[in-house]
Amino acid sequence: MARVQQADIRHKILEAASERLWHYGFKKTTIDEIAADAGVGKGTVYLYFDSKEDIALTIVAQFKENCLGKMQGVVQNTEMTPAEKLKEMLILPMVDTHNICIQSPHSQEMVAAVRPHIQARMRPYIEQERELIAQVLEEGNRKDVFDVPDTITAARSLKYMVSGFWPPFPCVSDLEEKKHELGLIVDLVVRGLRKR
Repeated sequence: MARVQQADIRHKILEAASERLWHYGFKKTTIDEIAADAGVGKGTVYLYFDSKEDIALTIVAQFKENCLGKMQGVVQNTEMTPAEKLKEMLILPMVDTHNICIQSPHSQEMVAAVRPHIQARMRPYIEQERELIAQVLEEGNRKDVFDVPDTITAARSLKYMVSGFWPPFPCVSDLEEKKHELGLIVDLVVRGLRKR
């Protein structure tokens, strides 16, 4: 029972923090405000999180977990070809990120505030993304669609390839244009991966 209550309190804190951070931004949000919105004391917030940065990193991690769940759904989709899966998996995280940036004008500020710690916190999620992409490449190899000797290295390269489409969106800012341009890049890559 106590564990359920602790999970509920943690969830309430994260919900309150998420709403406030996405709406008001990292700099304008205080732990006192998060605690008040969650209906707990400031000390209770610190029982679950080390700092405001820790809360923000946890929120970003939740976003990544949600994206990973969608990617796993793509991997398991038996109606899609490996090439279609690969395209969807490389575009999907960018679309989700674009949407959160449009919904929350302070999202980039929040990510910038935790940037010194974000790489270490996101590493396990990025590795999971690469493993999912590698699974699709391996499926393509098994089906004689692709010829990719090192699927893990190829998956890493594919993730790096689309990095120019992440905030602050140095290449293009319109969502449909991003999807189109990423689609062209992935189509080009898929042609190079195809078994000859």
